[in-house]
Amino acid sequence: MAHLIRFAALLLLVTVLAGCGERTAAPTITDSPLRATIGAPEDCPRPALENWLQRSSNLTQEFSDLVNNNIAIQPSQALGVLDQIASIRAAFIAARAPQCALQHAIALGRATDIAAAYFDAYRRGEATDAVSSITLINSAIDEARALEQVLLSLYDTLP
Repeated sequence: MAHLIRFAALLLLVTVLAGCGERTAAPTITDSPLRATIGAPEDCPRPALENWLQRSSNLTQEFSDLVNNNIAIQPSQALGVLDQIASIRAAFIAARAPQCALQHAIALGRATDIAAAYFDAYRRGEATDAVSSITLINSAIDEARALEQVLLSLYDTLP
Protein backbone atom coordinates (compact mmCIF):
# COMPACT_ATOMS: atom_id res chain seq x y z
CA MET A 1 0.00 0.00 0.00
CA ALA A 2 2.83 2.37 0.85
CA HIS A 3 4.29 1.77 -2.61
CA LEU A 4 1.02 2.87 -4.21
CA ILE A 5 0.94 6.05 -2.15
CA ARG A 6 4.55 6.86 -3.07
CA PHE A 7 3.86 6.15 -6.73
CA ALA A 8 0.76 8.38 -6.68
CA ALA A 9 2.73 11.18 -5.00
CA LEU A 10 5.52 10.85 -7.55
CA LEU A 11 3.04 10.88 -10.42
CA LEU A 12 1.38 14.00 -8.99
CA LEU A 13 4.74 15.73 -8.58
CA VAL A 14 5.80 14.90 -12.15
CA THR A 15 2.45 16.13 -13.47
CA VAL A 16 2.71 19.41 -11.58
CA LEU A 17 6.32 19.98 -12.62
CA ALA A 18 5.56 19.14 -16.23
CA GLY A 19 2.97 21.91 -16.30
CA CYS A 20 5.40 24.52 -14.99
CA GLY A 21 7.74 26.61 -17.04
CA GLU A 22 7.95 27.57 -20.65
CA ARG A 23 7.32 25.26 -23.53
CA THR A 24 10.55 24.83 -25.46
CA ALA A 25 11.82 22.54 -28.15
CA ALA A 26 13.16 19.17 -27.13
CA PRO A 27 16.83 19.35 -26.18
CA THR A 28 19.41 18.14 -28.66
CA ILE A 29 22.22 15.83 -27.74
CA THR A 30 24.53 18.82 -27.19
CA ASP A 31 22.09 20.13 -24.57
CA SER A 32 22.05 16.83 -22.73
CA PRO A 33 23.01 16.89 -19.05
CA LEU A 34 24.99 13.75 -19.83
CA ARG A 35 27.16 15.78 -22.21
CA ALA A 36 28.64 17.63 -19.23
CA THR A 37 29.90 14.33 -17.79
CA ILE A 38 31.89 13.46 -20.91
CA GLY A 39 35.39 14.82 -21.34
CA ALA A 40 36.33 17.44 -23.89
CA PRO A 41 37.23 16.39 -27.44
CA GLU A 42 40.86 17.39 -26.85
CA ASP A 43 41.01 14.70 -24.13
CA CYS A 44 39.81 12.14 -26.61
CA PRO A 45 42.01 10.72 -29.33
CA ARG A 46 39.77 9.16 -31.96
CA PRO A 47 41.58 5.76 -32.06
CA ALA A 48 41.45 5.42 -28.25
CA LEU A 49 37.75 6.26 -28.15
CA GLU A 50 37.02 3.89 -31.03
CA ASN A 51 38.81 1.03 -29.25
CA TRP A 52 37.01 1.80 -25.99
CA LEU A 53 33.58 1.98 -27.62
CA GLN A 54 34.06 -1.27 -29.51
CA ARG A 55 35.20 -3.17 -26.43
CA SER A 56 32.86 -1.57 -23.89
CA SER A 57 29.82 -1.94 -26.13
CA ASN A 58 30.39 -5.68 -26.52
CA LEU A 59 31.10 -6.10 -22.81
CA THR A 60 28.01 -4.11 -21.86
CA GLN A 61 25.84 -6.39 -23.99
CA GLU A 62 27.53 -9.48 -22.52
CA PHE A 63 26.98 -8.13 -19.00
CA SER A 64 23.33 -7.25 -19.67
CA ASP A 65 22.69 -10.72 -21.11
CA LEU A 66 24.41 -12.32 -18.13
CA VAL A 67 22.27 -10.48 -15.61
CA ASN A 68 18.98 -10.90 -17.43
CA ASN A 69 19.55 -14.56 -18.32
CA ASN A 70 20.28 -15.48 -14.71
CA ILE A 71 17.27 -14.00 -12.95
CA ALA A 72 15.75 -17.38 -12.09
CA ILE A 73 18.86 -19.34 -11.10
CA GLN A 74 19.25 -21.29 -7.89
CA PRO A 75 21.29 -19.58 -5.15
CA SER A 76 23.94 -22.28 -5.53
CA GLN A 77 24.52 -21.10 -9.13
CA ALA A 78 25.12 -17.47 -8.16
CA LEU A 79 28.82 -18.03 -7.52
CA GLY A 80 29.31 -18.82 -11.22
CA VAL A 81 27.50 -15.62 -12.14
CA LEU A 82 29.71 -13.69 -9.71
CA ASP A 83 32.80 -15.14 -11.40
CA GLN A 84 31.50 -14.02 -14.80
CA ILE A 85 30.72 -10.52 -13.46
CA ALA A 86 34.28 -10.31 -12.11
CA SER A 87 35.66 -11.36 -15.51
CA ILE A 88 33.58 -8.76 -17.33
CA ARG A 89 34.63 -6.06 -14.87
CA ALA A 90 38.30 -7.03 -15.32
CA ALA A 91 37.84 -6.77 -19.08
CA PHE A 92 36.33 -3.27 -18.70
CA ILE A 93 39.38 -2.24 -16.68
CA ALA A 94 41.80 -3.83 -19.15
CA ALA A 95 40.13 -1.98 -22.02
CA ARG A 96 41.48 1.29 -20.57
CA ALA A 97 38.95 4.04 -21.11
CA PRO A 98 40.36 7.28 -22.54
CA GLN A 99 40.03 10.39 -20.38
CA CYS A 100 36.86 11.51 -22.14
CA ALA A 101 35.17 8.18 -21.37
CA LEU A 102 35.97 7.95 -17.65
CA GLN A 103 32.40 8.71 -16.56
CA HIS A 104 31.20 5.96 -18.89
CA ALA A 105 33.72 3.54 -17.35
CA ILE A 106 32.59 4.58 -13.85
CA ALA A 107 28.95 3.97 -14.80
CA LEU A 108 29.83 0.49 -16.07
CA GLY A 109 31.76 -0.20 -12.88
CA ARG A 110 28.76 0.93 -10.83
CA ALA A 111 26.48 -1.44 -12.74
CA THR A 112 28.82 -4.38 -12.14
CA ASP A 113 29.12 -3.45 -8.45
CA ILE A 114 25.34 -3.42 -8.04
CA ALA A 115 25.01 -6.76 -9.84
CA ALA A 116 27.79 -8.36 -7.80
CA ALA A 117 26.22 -7.16 -4.55
CA TYR A 118 22.83 -8.56 -5.57
CA PHE A 119 24.08 -11.97 -6.71
CA ASP A 120 26.29 -12.26 -3.62
CA ALA A 121 23.33 -11.49 -1.35
CA TYR A 122 21.19 -13.91 -3.35
CA ARG A 123 23.84 -16.63 -2.97
CA ARG A 124 23.83 -16.11 0.80
CA GLY A 125 20.02 -16.11 0.97
CA GLU A 126 19.88 -12.43 1.94
CA ALA A 127 18.33 -10.93 -1.20
CA THR A 128 14.78 -9.94 -0.43
CA ASP A 129 13.50 -8.23 -3.59
CA ALA A 130 14.83 -9.72 -6.81
CA VAL A 131 12.61 -7.60 -9.06
CA SER A 132 13.79 -4.31 -7.55
CA SER A 133 17.40 -5.45 -7.62
CA ILE A 134 17.30 -6.50 -11.28
CA THR A 135 15.49 -3.25 -12.12
CA LEU A 136 18.23 -1.29 -10.36
CA ILE A 137 20.95 -3.19 -12.23
CA ASN A 138 19.20 -2.61 -15.57
CA SER A 139 18.80 1.10 -14.75
CA ALA A 140 22.54 1.33 -14.14
CA ILE A 141 23.17 -0.44 -17.45
CA ASP A 142 20.78 2.00 -19.18
CA GLU A 143 22.68 4.93 -17.65
CA ALA A 144 25.93 3.53 -19.05
CA ARG A 145 24.31 3.03 -22.45
CA ALA A 146 23.10 6.64 -22.45
CA LEU A 147 26.67 7.78 -21.80
CA GLU A 148 27.81 5.49 -24.59
CA GLN A 149 25.44 7.26 -26.98
CA VAL A 150 26.94 10.60 -25.99
CA LEU A 151 30.41 9.18 -26.63
CA LEU A 152 29.28 7.94 -30.04
CA SER A 153 28.09 11.46 -30.87
CA LEU A 154 31.42 12.83 -29.70
CA TYR A 155 33.26 10.24 -31.79
CA ASP A 156 31.40 11.43 -34.90
CA THR A 157 32.77 14.95 -34.35
CA LEU A 158 36.41 13.97 -33.83
CA PRO A 159 38.95 14.50 -36.61
